[in-house]
Formats: sequence, structure tokens, C-alpha cells
Amino acid sequence: MTAAPGHPPALADARALARRLGALEEGAIRARAAARALAALAPGAAAGLLEAALRAAAGGEPEPAAALAQALLVPGPDLGYEALAALYAAAADAGLDDVRRLLLSAPPRLAWQPPRDRADARLARLTLGHKKALARRPGDPDLLARLAAEGDPAVVRELLRNPHLTEELVVRIAARRPCRPETLRCLHEERRWRARPAVARAIAHNPYAEPALVAKLLPRLSPRELSDLAEDGALHAMVRALAASLAPGRAPAAAAES
Repeated sequence: MTAAPGHPPALADARALARRLGALEEGAIRARAAARALAALAPGAAAGLLEAALRAAAGGEPEPAAALAQALLVPGPDLGYEALAALYAAAADAGLDDVRRLLLSAPPRLAWQPPRDRADARLARLTLGHKKALARRPGDPDLLARLAAEGDPAVVRELLRNPHLTEELVVRIAARRPCRPETLRCLHEERRWRARPAVARAIAHNPYAEPALVAKLLPRLSPRELSDLAEDGALHAMVRALAASLAPGRAPAAAAES
């Protein structure tokens, strides 16, 4: 297959692969076949294939991109974190920004589901507006902790603006599992807290965090912390790949914050 991004041969290759994948059962079988197809290519060729598919989608032909994207949504052993790191680096080197964004757009490693039971019966009886008002109130550390434990993004956003909130409690919010991805995004939106190394580290290690969010935090982490992330099998493959590429002794990736 050719590696010329956006050129007709690359698009022809993407279309041919999409046809082969379309003959397979939708789901895990098709996703693994797509992953194997990308892993068999040199990183530059795979990046070019993805770029061609994305351009075709922008032109009204979504089939190639839809077929290939399945390999990236839930990366498995057929497209491991080292292969993803090389693919990301190749896309960055070639200036293929759409491919880089696609690689980071995967959902969190674990999907959040509402808990079956309410841990705090008293809070469960309160309206959202009442909880938000309590989150802004100074004073009771126990109440703030209980509100934080519920993890509702709207309430957490008010909590994060409370001057009485401690870093210890914010770290507990960031490390909580299960946790809504929206709640973790709230933490990152507050500059006061995202600049704290302990908070950034807790978010990065949370498998409920979106890869695109973690990518923005990785440059804040120490070399040792990056190595720990790269070895954490509970995390999304793309998160591990980016951490490995930024850790000492490996080729650096393009700045993930862009």
C-alpha cells in the first residue's frame, strides 16, 4: 500500500480495505481486522491511509473512514500502544492534524454507568439546585466531601470554585472510580486545580478520563510519572502510547496540547 497522504493511490487502498472489512461481521471481528490491517503497515503508510479516508469522508464518502475508525475506538492487542505511538508520531511528523485528532478522539478506557444504589440517602433527596448551593457554601468539610463523592459535574463545578476546597478532596474526585468523564473535564477547566501535579496525576491514571483530556496533562508530569502511565495496563492504549513517547529514552511526540 502507498503512503502518499491524500493521493489517489492511498484513497484507492482505503476504499479496497473498507470493502474487505465490510464483508465481515460488524463489531469485534471487523474492528480486529481493521486493527491488524493498520498494524501491518509502516506507521507513515497507515497515517497516509487514515488521512485519505478522512478526506474522502469530508467529500461525502464516509465508508473508508468509518471502517478504519473501528480499529481506533477500542484498541486491542492487534494495535497495541507502541504501534499507536508510532502512528501518532508519523501523523505529527507529516502534519496530518486530522489523523492526530482522530487518534485522540477515542472514548475512555472504561465507560461510566450510573450506580444502582445511592450511597448518600440524604443528598439523594435534594434537588440539583440545592446541591449546587451547598457546594458553594463555606464551612462543613464533611458535606463538601459527600457532595464530591456523588460526582455530578454540575455540582463539582461549583465545588471547585469554593475557596474552602482542599487539594486532598480534589485529588479524591479525580481518582474516583467510576467517574463521569464530564466531571474530570470540570477539573481540567479550572486552572487553579489542573496546575496541581497531584491532580493532574490522578486524572491521568483514571481509566474514565478521555484520551484527549489526558494528552493535555502529560507535559505537566515528571519522567517517572510518564513511565508509570506507559506501564499502566488499566489505561487506554492511546494514553499509554503518548506517555511512552514523552518519557525519556523514547522518541518525543509532537506536543499533545495543540
